[in-house]
Amino acid sequence: MNPIDVLTVAFSTFFGAGVALLVERLTRRRDAKLKEEAALDNLILDLAAKRAFVVSDEWEWADGEPERVEGSIRHARILVREARLQLRPRSKALSPLREMGKACNSFLEHSERDSDEQLKKSLVALTVAMTEEVENLHAIGPKGMVADKPGQASFHASV
Repeated sequence: MNPIDVLTVAFSTFFGAGVALLVERLTRRRDAKLKEEAALDNLILDLAAKRAFVVSDEWEWADGEPERVEGSIRHARILVREARLQLRPRSKALSPLREMGKACNSFLEHSERDSDEQLKKSLVALTVAMTEEVENLHAIGPKGMVADKPGQASFHASV
């Protein structure tokens, strides 16, 4: 074998390996991005289905409702954490999810100290904060992201 053939084989081998590594990295990056988008879509859908985020100017608590709302917000905090764990490093969605977690924690802190009537204000503030962060996700996310707001899909409209 002459030296040019050896160089050609060596170059072809290294070039082929480099292309394979590049394709694998691009595929892994695309898969991570799709996984993140799916996690954010699922989070938005889950928050939209939570009745706890349906508030009005004036309402009365039903029997046991404050406890159910507290449990629902605890679950929402878990959903936010699970979605955050699916994010890529340095994702733009990290900040909105962090703020969602802080808002849930703040509400849960108030639920331990405040009366049921005072808790209504905390729930309204939580709903506003979660809605703002979902809108922030829409602003930074892909165009096809689910557009529901927290609590929006919790009831089916009667016909």
